[in-house]
Amino acid sequence: MRNLANFLVHLFGRDGDLSSVYLSAVHDRCLLCEEPIAESPAYLTYRVCPFCRFHYTLSARERIELLVDKGTFKESHKYLGSVAPLSFSRRRPYRKLLTREQNRTGLTEAAVTGRCRIDGVETVLVVLDFGFMGGSMGSVVGEKVATALETAARRDLPLVAVVTGGGVRVQEGVLSLMQMAKTVTAANRLREKKVPFLVVLANPSTGQAYASFANLADVILAEPGCLIGLSPLRTLREVSPAPLPLDAHTAEAHLVHGLLDNVVDREALQSRLATLLQILTCQKQGKGNHKDLLKTDLEPPTSVEPWEAVTAARNPERPLALNYMRAILDPFIELHGDRLNSDDRSIVGGVGYLCGEPVAVIGQQRRPSEEGDRYHVYPDGLRKAQRVINLSDRFKLPLITFIDTQGADPGLEAEEQGIGNAVAQTLSLMAEVGTPVVSVIIGEAGSEGALALGLADRILMQQYAIYSPISLNHNLGGPYPDHKLDRAAAEELMLTAGDCQELGIVDQVVPEPAHGSHTNVQEAAAALQVSIVKHLAELTKLSQGKLLKRRYRKFRRMGEQSSYSLEAMNLEVELLMGISSGDRKTARGTRGQRKRTSEEEPSQVQKSAAD
Repeated sequence: MRNLANFLVHLFGRDGDLSSVYLSAVHDRCLLCEEPIAESPAYLTYRVCPFCRFHYTLSARERIELLVDKGTFKESHKYLGSVAPLSFSRRRPYRKLLTREQNRTGLTEAAVTGRCRIDGVETVLVVLDFGFMGGSMGSVVGEKVATALETAARRDLPLVAVVTGGGVRVQEGVLSLMQMAKTVTAANRLREKKVPFLVVLANPSTGQAYASFANLADVILAEPGCLIGLSPLRTLREVSPAPLPLDAHTAEAHLVHGLLDNVVDREALQSRLATLLQILTCQKQGKGNHKDLLKTDLEPPTSVEPWEAVTAARNPERPLALNYMRAILDPFIELHGDRLNSDDRSIVGGVGYLCGEPVAVIGQQRRPSEEGDRYHVYPDGLRKAQRVINLSDRFKLPLITFIDTQGADPGLEAEEQGIGNAVAQTLSLMAEVGTPVVSVIIGEAGSEGALALGLADRILMQQYAIYSPISLNHNLGGPYPDHKLDRAAAEELMLTAGDCQELGIVDQVVPEPAHGSHTNVQEAAAALQVSIVKHLAELTKLSQGKLLKRRYRKFRRMGEQSSYSLEAMNLEVELLMGISSGDRKTARGTRGQRKRTSEEEPSQVQKSAAD
């Protein structure tokens, strides 16, 4: 069996007897790879094999020692206990069982709660201990967890919960089941107060805790290889008609299916939690070079021919959203999954620091496919984006979006999964998010898929990027190659950054290296960073009310009394109806005449944008 911890839990059961003692014992050789580990610092400190990275079980006290700042943990409700617990066994009364467990583990119950500091951030901590009756949720455990959640909400403190075990306490009957409802109602109080809630799932995390408060966290982390799921692995095997995959019910499988944000090695867990807590509590990180960037002036971008922009925007070497995120954010923590069933890679997102300022970020990510370089957005990707938008709104993090997509996926599967609803819901969230939003078009921005993340206070566009109201692949000779998207068609569609700026859609054109960002990624990222920092600095000066009012007016007035917008729509209709080449020349001449007129007298849209 691939995961030895899961095997031991399956072999000895979940009552906290043999399995917990056996796993917490000190070993000369790793139980999985049989390498010598007795003198390894990784094993002695973290109980992690330095060779195969197998994570051994830790007690609640050991976890607290690894996670919190030294000397800062103050336990709460330490001696809380059941007054008259139920008992269904005459041979082994429940009270005697509790007493034995207390004597063996040194704990009064399977949950340890208290207040502490994690890298300086004051935090409420909850730790379930699998060594105490399998970490099962009796009435005392439910009470301690609920009280900790309420304390965090009342004091506006973030809460971190480490879950290991969490199954039913059968000796307490239906009272044990009711602890799910108790902890969920308390977790809802925490959400209403907009207080950060982080959960770490360790081996094993199953049953009631997993299906209640643990899955309501803002960010869910897990240790590598740990057993996760509502049902025990033994039950899952019994009801499955076919043999289970080797990674079934593991943290890695849950990550693939979008149910976790990260799988984090125990040695990196404390620093990951500390960074997330600092970001979600809006703590600044050092001074950075924020002021220097505000004083930096960029070279004005030159105009780009439409066909040259199309070619550069679709260059397979052009930097991806993740490239820019990792270049301008330090650190950057990617958050995975839609919490339903998928971690669609057409959209990536997370949180990080931009020049010392905490931000949330979302990016549309090109990805290769069997049909070519296809990059549409999908319903599950947009639902993942919605999670990050909600995090941005809840914790007042400025939001940055990177746009690079041919459009929403036109396939039947996307329609059946609600692509239209996903676009509409994302647009609605973008319109109402109460923090500054800056969108950057970094490649090809096509139709509804691009607009879903492009409803922003400030819209930036790289010099060689393109923006189209239609999905070009499917309307101009698609899907592959775009043999009907010729130079004339590209010009008539008004795709370039300069065209979009003239239409009043784009607020700034960000310069790129000659011939496109792919020729010098660092230079392109530096220019983007300067532009984003400047716009966020202006927007953060506005109150939330003014920010939302201006965003509403910006898009409410979009296209009003604009000769450019009318011309663009007419040209697109004519192009799609198959206009002749002679008519195209006439249309191009008309467009050029209107451009010259606009230089003498700004359009109504440009005036509105200036206002």
